Amino acid sequence: MNILAIGAHPDDVETMCAGTLAKYAAQGHKIFIATATSGNIGSARHSMEEIARIRKQEAANSAAIIGAEYICLDYDDEMFYETKEVRLAFINLVRHCKADVIFTHNPEDYNPDHELTSKIINDIAVMIPIAHLKTEEPPHDVIPSIWYWEPVNGMNFQPTDYVDITDYYETKMKMLNCMESQKAWMSDNYASLRGDEERFFDTIRILSEFRGMQSGCKYAEGFVRALDGMRTRFTERVLP
Repeated sequence: MNILAIGAHPDDVETMCAGTLAKYAAQGHKIFIATATSGNIGSARHSMEEIARIRKQEAANSAAIIGAEYICLDYDDEMFYETKEVRLAFINLVRHCKADVIFTHNPEDYNPDHELTSKIINDIAVMIPIAHLKTEEPPHDVIPSIWYWEPVNGMNFQPTDYVDITDYYETKMKMLNCMESQKAWMSDNYASLRGDEERFFDTIRILSEFRGMQSGCKYAEGFVRALDGMRTRFTERVLP
């Protein structure tokens, strides 16, 4: 299968589903990691242009660990809005990837970029085969299934499905470790992390252990399936 994980910012995908992507990759599936924005406000120490370049390189380095292709749609961080152009760019992305399965943000999260990325993916999934919607990439005849990962810190989230990532947890953390710029960003901007940049990873470990406890393994990632009549596949397991 072709698997697309799209987050609003570099490090969103790695934080929420890198273990699952690593497991897919090990099984021979093709992986694409995309971001809607460049993350170009994610630093108090660099210019917007510098941090965009840094974060896109970090994301590309992270994707390379599992042999994934990284794609950035390059919209502005925190100034990301839906337009016809944006919707067509998302359609083109999914067509380029020929995605069978898409992972993205939960529809309810703390960040508007997260929520809008989720909304657009949900809205355009059934449009991928439609010939009259013209994009650079031609229509693709698969309507992908969609899986939502957790909102930040797992707030009010109850997974419907779990992936055991015990054998891929270290790969997940290696991918996250590529995001060096964001350790500084978290320390600069969140009082609970100030002066302790390594705590950037604490919630990831805790959440992975908690989902593992719920599902009977050491480490897991949890997801909710997007349900509607055009993209449910109840007779097959598409998660790894």
